[in-house]
Amino acid sequence: GTASAASTCLHFSAMSRLRTLSRCSGRLAARIAAGAAASALVNARRSTLAESPSVSVPGVDERLPPPAKLDDPEYNAAVLERWREHVRQAREAWQRKDMPAAEAQLKQALEAAGHFGGSSAPMATSLLNMAQFYRRANRQADAEPLLLRAADVLDQTAGPYNKVTVIALVDLAKTQLELGKAASAADGFEDALERMHQAISSSEDGHTALVPMRPAVLLLAARAQQKMGQEGEAEARLRLAVGLLSEQWGPESPRLIVPYDALGKLYRSQLGREAEASDMEERVGSLRRIQADFSSGGGAALRQKLSAGGAVLYGAGKCAETRRQLIEAQGLEGSFKYVDCAANAQVGEFCKSQGVDTHPTWVIHGRRLNGFLPREGLAQACDHLLDHE
Repeated sequence: GTASAASTCLHFSAMSRLRTLSRCSGRLAARIAAGAAASALVNARRSTLAESPSVSVPGVDERLPPPAKLDDPEYNAAVLERWREHVRQAREAWQRKDMPAAEAQLKQALEAAGHFGGSSAPMATSLLNMAQFYRRANRQADAEPLLLRAADVLDQTAGPYNKVTVIALVDLAKTQLELGKAASAADGFEDALERMHQAISSSEDGHTALVPMRPAVLLLAARAQQKMGQEGEAEARLRLAVGLLSEQWGPESPRLIVPYDALGKLYRSQLGREAEASDMEERVGSLRRIQADFSSGGGAALRQKLSAGGAVLYGAGKCAETRRQLIEAQGLEGSFKYVDCAANAQVGEFCKSQGVDTHPTWVIHGRRLNGFLPREGLAQACDHLLDHE
């Protein structure tokens, strides 16, 4: 209870990732039944993490038993409150750009977390907070050992397929790539992708949490493989990223610019693939024009279409797909009405009376459209429904 309560009190990026640790780790790990090949890969990675150099934290040694006062509720509460205060002060120092003060407070939080043990949630949170601080300060060499330790702790406590564990592994691989350790980074990205695959295949929760992450990790993995001269493997990763992004956001989404651009550069560097390179470059140009059109006026046009269609978006505040839809709709505020069907029982009954049984659901020109829609899809839906009124 103490550890899980602590994980809800931070406001660094690592904190938000730990909020689901205590409630997700048990049920997710219990439902995972990885195949033999996947298990071998993950077990090998876990062995590598366990053998990695540990981070020196004053007064903390994960091989020693917890402090004698760990069973003293009042003392635990006092330590926890001190830990929270260090994190709060670190956040405030970061906001006023006082980096030395932020670093000092994070180190004190890390030391305080040692009271709960080297494998506790406060320790994992503090390690991630400290590592993210170093990454933002371009101190990747300082961040790497902290991420190694955090990944090991999370692997053993939250579970190998937990979202927080996977994100820590991705951050570790990104750090290694930035340090020029392409081989280690490639192994790390491969490990993270395999864990994503297993979680997505085995769990509804894993699907909603990890599916949006896969394309970005594939792009990073491709970059690491290119640095190692593995152009065939890099191409395969980039093409898979294109497929996933097209499926999630539509074939004309500007989110495809990055993988198409990477493919174009890859083809341009290879003899005999000039035509393929030109094709990718044309696609990038087309998508950039779509992006520029939306920025300069397309957004206004879509707002007008949604307003004219009396658009209503029905969602549920805790639904990951609803959150993704609201993020996609940023900048369109005022052109549609949003109804949170999970707000209370009365609103929930109203949603049911409107025939809404999935989230998100759009109602435009009186017609229901179930599921997430990218901006391009919204524009096309508005035009189609208007033509068929």
